[in-house]
Amino acid sequence: TLRFTGDERGHVRALHLVGVDAGRRPLPGSERSLPADLVLIALGFSGPDRQDGLVDGLGLDMEPRGTIARDGGFATNVPGVFAAGDAARGQSLVVWAIAEGRAVAAAVDRHLSGGSTRLPAPVGPYDRPMTA
Repeated sequence: TLRFTGDERGHVRALHLVGVDAGRRPLPGSERSLPADLVLIALGFSGPDRQDGLVDGLGLDMEPRGTIARDGGFATNVPGVFAAGDAARGQSLVVWAIAEGRAVAAAVDRHLSGGSTRLPAPVGPYDRPMTA
């Protein structure tokens, strides 16, 4: 994707694309436009962004692989701060992020209510996909 085109209200209307070779270099003459009114951007994940100061500013412990450390209840080393999804699990599928979002919501509810919740917690922080 080279760029997006929007209308006067700031809504996306088209993507401008170019083909690339195996080295990801643009192929001359391959430019084209694709009409669009919704764009979902999926980016490769390389770890929590530490440049904005949030992770370091809060003093969150990190795992050796670059993710935010958490315990069995999704809690970090900072009281009242929880971590889920790619920032804590590492690069994964969106279904894991959704499941962890629900599970961490239950953990936060337990924290705020003093120990009980009626919210579902479909996965734990250390669960892994089943493989054959």
